[in-house]
Amino acid sequence: MNFVIKSNGVTEAYDSYKLEKSLIEAFRITKSPAGQAEHSTKYVLAEFQKWVQDKPEITSSDISRQVGKILGNIDPSTAYIFKNFKSII
Repeated sequence: MNFVIKSNGVTEAYDSYKLEKSLIEAFRITKSPAGQAEHSTKYVLAEFQKWVQDKPEITSSDISRQVGKILGNIDPSTAYIFKNFKSII
C-alpha cells in the first residue's frame, strides 16, 4: 500500500480513483473526444502505477509532477490543465 503526504502534512492512503477523476475532468476541460480521453486516462493510470509501485510514500507534488510528465508525452494541453488548475479539478 502506498501513502500520500499532502501539502498540509496529512498522510492518507493513495487512492487511484481520485487521480482517475482528476484526469477525466482535465480531459473534459480540454474537450478531448470521449474514447481518446478514456484510453489516455487508462494509459496514464497504468504508467503511474508502474512508477509508484515500489514507493511506500509519495507526496502530492510527486503525483502532480509524474502524472504531468506522462500526460505531457501524450497530450500537452491536458497536462497543462492537470498541473496548473488543481483548484477546479
